[in-house]
Amino acid sequence: MANELVIGDDGWTEIVGEQSRGGNVIGDAGYDVLGEMMQKSPAFKQAVERRAAASRPMLHKTPLSKARDWQIDFGPVSGAAGTSTTLIVAPQCLFRGEKVMATDSSTTPGLGTRVAAIFVGQKSQRPANAGATLTAFFANNSLGNGVKWDTCEKALSISLTISFISACTFDCTVFGKAVL
Repeated sequence: MANELVIGDDGWTEIVGEQSRGGNVIGDAGYDVLGEMMQKSPAFKQAVERRAAASRPMLHKTPLSKARDWQIDFGPVSGAAGTSTTLIVAPQCLFRGEKVMATDSSTTPGLGTRVAAIFVGQKSQRPANAGATLTAFFANNSLGNGVKWDTCEKALSISLTISFISACTFDCTVFGKAVL
């Protein structure tokens, strides 16, 4: 049983890979175990070093587990009736919007502006050809306006295009999760 190899085991990984961790690629342990073969054959030494290096990943992927509640503010911004504007924010961290709260300063709050487009990077977060939605639908007391946007990657931006029905000031906050 001592000399048997398990399927997928070439016999060298344990000797070279495990014993040389923390030092150079092959380390003194490789020379102690493999002795003269390492010293006499440069090709064998290179093959063993490649095998040892391949058994250790250069990057260690750690799952993102430290998400926290975060908010991004758009506005306030004022506009004249019949105009539109695009508000752009670059979060500088991974961010996924989950709830939108917006209002405006028209005579009846929420009826003076419309949210025409929402983009995360180049991805639209609204249905195609959906038209513009009254800001009142994103009021703080509205039910069911929870969304799950695409995740905004670092170096991308989130943009909202707002159309003004009447002269007023628009203000919006997007709540979600961020990983810093």
